Amino acid sequence: MFIAGLAMVIVAAMFGPVASAGCGEPFKGQPSPVVTWMSHQENSESNGRTTIVGLWHLHYTASDGSPFLESFKTWHADGTEFENAFLPPIGGNVCFGVWKEVSHLTVKLHHVGLMFNPDGSIKATFTVDELDTVAADNKTYSGTFDFKVFDPSGNLLQEVKGTTAAMRITVD
Repeated sequence: MFIAGLAMVIVAAMFGPVASAGCGEPFKGQPSPVVTWMSHQENSESNGRTTIVGLWHLHYTASDGSPFLESFKTWHADGTEFENAFLPPIGGNVCFGVWKEVSHLTVKLHHVGLMFNPDGSIKATFTVDELDTVAADNKTYSGTFDFKVFDPSGNLLQEVKGTTAAMRITVD
């Protein structure tokens, strides 16, 4: 009886309801299984712990004081990070990184991305290395960045250093 019940659970999981999502084009999404027994993690505001994890509105300022870049950045609890820069998508405005906590409230980020030519070929790669500290109120963070652009052969083309300033985006 146990084996028959287990088989039914496996079949239900394989052929159960699905959900689709597509960023920007809702009908382009691929089906993915609905895993109803997984619970969502609480965000940092509900559990009272100060953390970088969450969604942020970020401003980069070059060392000469000029605005460099603005973005939405998501820091994930698993040590990965996702950024959507306020740039035209055709040139490449989405990139990813990995981070770790280096001291209380301070994190180190290594971020990578691609830049594209109008024909879709790779124009350049870039890295951004950051050292950011979350404020005790858990609503902002600030730090420093080092942005480097490389040609497709790996030669350094440009480097910009500066500061970061971010405000947390919340549900309420």
